[in-house]
Amino acid sequence: MHAEVTHARDKELEFKIHDVDISILYIIQHELQKNADNKFAGVVLKHPLIKEYMLKILTNKNEPYKALGESVESAIKFTNDLAGMLKLTIGN
Repeated sequence: MHAEVTHARDKELEFKIHDVDISILYIIQHELQKNADNKFAGVVLKHPLIKEYMLKILTNKNEPYKALGESVESAIKFTNDLAGMLKLTIGN
């Protein structure tokens, strides 16, 4: 997995990511969109045969790096909660 910032301003961040499952980016996008301080969060597949994606974040108030970090932490917490619930349900 590799990430590279391609564009960064006060309230805007865009980077490309290589060799990662797009579903992870969709989860982060979903978490970003839940926050009203974020104006836009989008994931784009550059080409179907190449695992290169673009993630763009536009914020109203927060720094985009901070918004991204908060969204990743929220996604991790949700995933951990889900894993715990499934372990209790399955009994392992």
